Amino acid sequence: MSEEKVTTKKWYVVRTYSGQESKAVAYLESQLKDSDLKERFGEIVIPTEKVPTISETGKKRVKMRNFMPGYVMIETEMDDRVKAFILSVPSIISFVGPKGDPSPLRPDEVVRLKGRIDEHEERQVMEVPFKVNDKVKVVSGPFSTFKGEVSEVNEDRMKLKVTVTIFGRPTPVELSFTEVELER
Repeated sequence: MSEEKVTTKKWYVVRTYSGQESKAVAYLESQLKDSDLKERFGEIVIPTEKVPTISETGKKRVKMRNFMPGYVMIETEMDDRVKAFILSVPSIISFVGPKGDPSPLRPDEVVRLKGRIDEHEERQVMEVPFKVNDKVKVVSGPFSTFKGEVSEVNEDRMKLKVTVTIFGRPTPVELSFTEVELER
């Protein structure tokens, strides 16, 4: 008869120095490869989301943004040895819990956080560099060299309504995000 092992792994959150999450995870994973504790660990996750941005030159780029800076989620079977192992990792400060002691996440919290990570992998959030009343310069298209003011931002279509002066009259013109840049 095969004996199925019941998993007792739970999710824990550790504090890291902000901006050091990747370094902490890389070090933890490299130390686990040579450790007899590797069977006690599951996933190690940095809560990130993909954020498309438009550079000043008008090119689309996707960058990863941590939506919980300074925190890493770790799935493990916790005991004193595992706790000491995790806390020995450079850049990890403490566990999230009362007085820095490991406190497992509730199942509903895990579902919510993992769901947010998965959701952001599927759906990208657009970081819009423009807002209403920004002064912009048109850099391409038939209105290039015109200057104007943003009167409306449509994030879904990546379009702006810009009021430019044509023949001495303010005229609203719809332009793509890539056709304008912020005036400095």
